[in-house]
Amino acid sequence: MPWAIALAKRRYSNQWDFLGAEMWFRNIVCKSPMVFLPVRSDDAFLIAMVSVVPWLPARWEANIVMFCADDGKMWQGLALLRASIAWARQRRCVEWRLSSDTDMELGLLAKRLGAEELSPRYRMRLE
Repeated sequence: MPWAIALAKRRYSNQWDFLGAEMWFRNIVCKSPMVFLPVRSDDAFLIAMVSVVPWLPARWEANIVMFCADDGKMWQGLALLRASIAWARQRRCVEWRLSSDTDMELGLLAKRLGAEELSPRYRMRLE
């Protein structure tokens, strides 16, 4: 856990609540293996989550919630992403989604995995 938090501190904004993230990981992710997939390699980690919207209860989706790789170790992240896709298929998800709140460029990884860009995407910052 300390290693993952230290890596996340380098990838996410200083405004991010690292204590809250650690408590979420310990009390929610680790205790819900049917919903979450936490995996790591020597220099990268990933947390995937299965979700469903109430109006489409048969359409389960897998979303990458957190994804971090150390500098120069993105290739380890690719193996974790592939593992999350296999996990999503085992969970009978109909869609796998990858996004990031970090400055990591995920486009090349996504294309290498065969993912398509989801557009249009919009956001409005309220702070």
